[in-house]
Amino acid sequence: MPELKLRWHQQAVVDTCRDILAGAGITEIVLSVTPGGGKSFVPVILAENLIPRVAERICWVVPRNALKYQGEAEFTDPRWNTAKSVRAADNGDDLSRGLDGYVTTYQAVGMDPGCHEAEFKRHRYILFLDECHHVAEGSEWHRALAPMAREAVLVVKASGTLSRGDGQKIAFMAYRDGSPDLAGNGRRRVIVYGRNRAIADRAILPVEFRTVDGEAEWEEQDGSRGESRLSGEDSAKALFTALRTGFADNLLDTALSEFAVMRSEYPEAKMLVVAPNIEVAKAYWSHLAGCGYETRIATSEDTPLARRNIGDFKKGVYRVLVTVAMAYEGLNVPEVAVICCLSHIRSVPWLEQCFARANRLAPGKRRAVVFAPADWAFKKAVGMIKREELVPLSDGQQELFGGEERGEGNGNGNTRPWIIPLSSSAEGADGNTGGVTPALPPCPPSEAEKILRKNINGIISGYLATVRAGNKQAYSRMLYRRMRLVVPKPVPEMSASELEKVWVWLRREYGGDRK
Repeated sequence: MPELKLRWHQQAVVDTCRDILAGAGITEIVLSVTPGGGKSFVPVILAENLIPRVAERICWVVPRNALKYQGEAEFTDPRWNTAKSVRAADNGDDLSRGLDGYVTTYQAVGMDPGCHEAEFKRHRYILFLDECHHVAEGSEWHRALAPMAREAVLVVKASGTLSRGDGQKIAFMAYRDGSPDLAGNGRRRVIVYGRNRAIADRAILPVEFRTVDGEAEWEEQDGSRGESRLSGEDSAKALFTALRTGFADNLLDTALSEFAVMRSEYPEAKMLVVAPNIEVAKAYWSHLAGCGYETRIATSEDTPLARRNIGDFKKGVYRVLVTVAMAYEGLNVPEVAVICCLSHIRSVPWLEQCFARANRLAPGKRRAVVFAPADWAFKKAVGMIKREELVPLSDGQQELFGGEERGEGNGNGNTRPWIIPLSSSAEGADGNTGGVTPALPPCPPSEAEKILRKNINGIISGYLATVRAGNKQAYSRMLYRRMRLVVPKPVPEMSASELEKVWVWLRREYGGDRK
């Protein structure tokens, strides 16, 4: 393995390999790495250090096809300079085909466990279970993987979120007092690389959260009307309504406004919109297109098209992507800097994985922002993530807000069929300048400055047109003095982000956003 600047957990894996080679009886590694922390390099480290002395091959099992192909490509990354190679495979004979292993999915193993068991009996394998929290104890996948785990010379259980949204135990994981046992022993090495450590190491960016509250009204099954704030007592019904009515458009516009500012600071910035289901994703796509953005959709509805759209998103063919469950593991686009999280899912592991789409490092990228509804379950989940208390919400909360394995997380969006959404509206974003404003289409900073100056002059001219002729000059001086309190410099000298700030303020105080 060439000399590289490894992150702490990666070096710990190298050290563990050295201990194994020295005769330590380690047969199991538990690897808890915060999403975005660099877990995908670990199979390369294992193959490079342990093949052929300890094992002949490595089998890397992932939850999604997209990750399968990413895993195959990881071994060809020139940064690692490894001679080892693996292939993406599903089922059949000779899965590695003479290479150093293969990458497959949990679904593929579940469909034909016999061919994988036979492969493990023919060769000495390392079994790397990636995002192992997908496999519930006692599940069909657990039973399919069990023979492979028995035959493997080393089993690695790796996850960015060592908990499940449904509260079930993770397969192959030892537990103590209801939580994964992260104490090592003679045969088990435990390596933990948490969010706070990764941020301190500058391995990932901290994510800024901006939540937006609002009102929602719906019709109950008996024909009666219900209403609530998203942060109110009936927040589940309010959220279901908000994601399908005016609130969603308002939140999209707020996120787009921030995205315009972000692109003035970081021209390569991209934005991800997470929808509750496929049909609603199409409505969001239509709204974004109406705002002048070239946008695509990537959901589980059309896998080949989704792959193509994600590929174009990565290449920068377009800058905004609408997705549903594919915002979970498998979407690795470091330029994503803004996420508009319009999902009802409040499972802590799902949300952490979703937010991690924005925490990746990229040249020139300095910050990441997530916009979301201000319901109490979202705020509680974010609080857990910030404190790294990665535990599921209670059963009652899962029933209200769903989880990855059910409801809208799977794209059907039918968790509350007994209410009819009527209307909703959004208020200001917590931690933001407040107010909902139209956003600029993506454009270079100089072009954004021209558009913003024109918009600012339009608001000022419109306001002064309502003032009596003799007072226009005095009102103009007063208005420009107030503008200097927002950004203390002349308009011609302002950057695009400063102009955006002034524009938001002018709209609220003197333009179309006045109550």
